[in-house]
Amino acid sequence: MKTRPVWLKVLLYLWVAPITLWCLPLAWLAKWTGGGFAVHTGVLEVWGGKVGAWLDRGLPVFGAVNAFTLGHLVVGISPAHLECSRVHERTHVAQFERWGVLFPLIYALAGLRVQRQGKHRYWDNPYEIEARAAACLAVQQATPPE
Repeated sequence: MKTRPVWLKVLLYLWVAPITLWCLPLAWLAKWTGGGFAVHTGVLEVWGGKVGAWLDRGLPVFGAVNAFTLGHLVVGISPAHLECSRVHERTHVAQFERWGVLFPLIYALAGLRVQRQGKHRYWDNPYEIEARAAACLAVQQATPPE
């Protein structure tokens, strides 16, 4: 895997920073209500507490989810859920880095577009398809051939 120059990493963090910073209180909320947070591969991962319970109960539009990406912050039900969905969610982090603060709007518009075509706005969203494909590829590469 090719590493990015430091100046590019800084620019990508700044490009996404407004969303990451706006969602940062979720880390403290999780910690104060029995969850936790830690940095993993340059992303703040937040789990449990009220935040994990919200994800488990279901988010508007998305329903119940294991994890959810908000810039360089990923919230999850538990550390195990975050680990299982890491490749999928890191694909969304890369999508945030590509589109910056515009990504939530672009994601929503892509969902509406596929919904107008009679498809499911989440399952058929091209950004979700890309994330699922990355996760499947990672599993295939990790599984030794028989």
